[in-house]
Amino acid sequence: MKNLNPTLWRTCKMLAGQSRVRLLRALHTHPGQSVSELGRVVGLREPATSQELRRIQSRGFLQATRRGRYLIYQMAADPQVASAAPILKAIRESLATLPPERDIEMVNIGNALAHERRIRLIRQLLQQPLPLGELLMNSRIPIRPFYLHLQTLQAGGFIVILERQVQLITPPHPLAKALIRLIQQGMTC
Repeated sequence: MKNLNPTLWRTCKMLAGQSRVRLLRALHTHPGQSVSELGRVVGLREPATSQELRRIQSRGFLQATRRGRYLIYQMAADPQVASAAPILKAIRESLATLPPERDIEMVNIGNALAHERRIRLIRQLLQQPLPLGELLMNSRIPIRPFYLHLQTLQAGGFIVILERQVQLITPPHPLAKALIRLIQQGMTC
């Protein structure tokens, strides 16, 4: 069996979608429902629901089974996707312990790491805080996009900038912790 290795930033981009996080919440609280039932729960039409579920499944977080003419999705980590189990475990922990009003935090965390360059910046900061200029030079990112990426990482709660030093911080959210662990382990951007 071949292991699949989807890029971490694309997985985060998928998690940055509010409708996909709402679907994950619905799958957690109402397992074993059809696509149309899930669509009603989250307020999406059936084609949009089906498309969003396929996006989640492509990252290794869902298993689909056919029941008659209905396709039923359940949260299950695809064993061929190495990153799926730890991320799905963190998602389940978040959904089980945090109220639905805080699901937006998963969207913000996903958005913060939804670009290959932002994950590269995080990798540079894993060892120690870096002066802003050194981080810019080492990153080889043009100056304007560099600052936009820093703003996005700040909004996601992953960095602070104090006295022109950029420091990595891990937000206390279970998803953020799992993603940082995967980056530390060298998960493919």
